[in-house]
Amino acid sequence: MVLKQKFYIGYSDTNQNLELSDSAILKMFEDIATMHSEKAGDSMKTTDIRWFLTAYDIKIYKRPMLDEWVECCTWSHDMRGFLASREFEIYTQDGELAVVGSSNWARIDTATGRLERVTPEIGERYGTEKDRTNFDGPWLAKLKEAEAYQTEKEYYIDRNFIDANNHMNNVCYLDLVKCILPGDVYKKEIHRFEIMYRKAVAYGATVNCCYGTTDDGYMVAVKCDDELMAIVKFS
Repeated sequence: MVLKQKFYIGYSDTNQNLELSDSAILKMFEDIATMHSEKAGDSMKTTDIRWFLTAYDIKIYKRPMLDEWVECCTWSHDMRGFLASREFEIYTQDGELAVVGSSNWARIDTATGRLERVTPEIGERYGTEKDRTNFDGPWLAKLKEAEAYQTEKEYYIDRNFIDANNHMNNVCYLDLVKCILPGDVYKKEIHRFEIMYRKAVAYGATVNCCYGTTDDGYMVAVKCDDELMAIVKFS
């Protein structure tokens, strides 16, 4: 089952060039994924069992502009045990494919903190589309840390970072790490960004963002007491 939804690009959804921003892309994906769960009878409002993001891979071919309408699509690509793969597409108002995304999720019972297997009934409700994909496979490879870091900066995680799952929202990781990017890097056009979420960051934590370069891009590791919490890579 492919779910489609129109979204309007307002001023808060744009970057300094009045183009669809990276964080707005993730918010759009977050919203339509939640819509799909609602449609599948798997609502966050009625159950303690939730989907938690473990990885993103986003490829940007073209950035829609302010005051444009876009169509966002999502579908379940694969489900295995307590894991799921979900893909996304964004089309311009002229029907041009602008953004594709792949994501991995883990199903967790928030009341117990334990992983929850996907039942055949739940899998059937989501209507997995295994033959529809823009990527090589459903399961994203783990990102590796840079060999060395050039800059580090600490941030306190205040209430504005925290979502309904009582940890830092997935979009906030992206917003946070961009604060440490050097000015020349921040201004460069991003065609792809990848995020690996290792462990949830809670309210009141102090995280250390570590910036470094790789052979094909730029990377920021988010750490808490030297423990790796997430990695974001730009290229």
